[in-house]
Amino acid sequence: MSPAKTDKRVAVLGASGIGKHHAKWWALEGADVCAIAGTSEASVCKTAAGLQELFGFSGRGYGSVEALLERERPGIVDVCTPPSLHFEHCSMSLKAGCHVLCEKPLVHDASLGGAALMDQAHELYRLAEERGLLFGVCTQYSTGARRFLDLWTKRHPQGTLHKFTGHLESPARGHDPDPRRIWADLSPHAISMLLEVIPGAAIQWDTLRIRFDGYEARADLTALTQAGAAVQCTLIARNTLQPPRNVRRCILNGYAFDVEGATNEQGQYCADIRTRDGSVRCPDMMHQAIGDFLRGRPPATKQNTLANMDIMLHILESAGGTPAQ
Repeated sequence: MSPAKTDKRVAVLGASGIGKHHAKWWALEGADVCAIAGTSEASVCKTAAGLQELFGFSGRGYGSVEALLERERPGIVDVCTPPSLHFEHCSMSLKAGCHVLCEKPLVHDASLGGAALMDQAHELYRLAEERGLLFGVCTQYSTGARRFLDLWTKRHPQGTLHKFTGHLESPARGHDPDPRRIWADLSPHAISMLLEVIPGAAIQWDTLRIRFDGYEARADLTALTQAGAAVQCTLIARNTLQPPRNVRRCILNGYAFDVEGATNEQGQYCADIRTRDGSVRCPDMMHQAIGDFLRGRPPATKQNTLANMDIMLHILESAGGTPAQ
């Protein structure tokens, strides 16, 4: 079912951080951002004022998700709250009959093990499917990876993929060095790229090598294609303390794709995909993912979303140490 064919009223849960960007893109896609929810009346008022300045938000603010769902009855709920609340807020929204787009990681709670978290992920899909609702996770670099693979194939028509790197960096923003936190936050993007460029990837877990240290989390492993060919994969998640502050990179057989923010002729934020052969301009990938969801296509398939969770958690548990917050 496409949300655009039902109710395009969108509620954003947690709109002060990444959620404010989600809210902006929903509005630019023609949806009605009817409400937001936050942790307190003061924080909601502050966030609403910022959104009004950003794109003219005129909806209502709530300190309670339950009250928002009961009063607003939105068609779509965008969950951008802390990961430990994702399962609760997604399940509440699905039970209320709303299509749901959730920020990554799909679910994560330091008090639960991998098996319990995977059970939660499966439960959310069960709720969505039995109600005929669209459900997805905002791993927008799935969208990017499809572009990277298309460009790479056109430039290397006879090429066979044998090496992949997914590399994400973002500012530390005052956080202490904690590679487990960084992995849970950023690796779903890198993993989503892997799963797009290697459809049906079979991870060879006996090849896994991990380095979690300070502000960097890295995993090297081999994935088999559906035809049984081996692809050497590197996944890097890192927090930066100095420029370049954001890195979004995919490397296929040594051919790098770097995503950089840009502004088009209409003054709209978009993305440049830079390669050694030049650059290609495209919509911002979060913008693209939100627009696709509105038209009935989540950023990644159910199979890839669950595989993403499984790979992320498997590597996190293999790293040992204190659970990521």
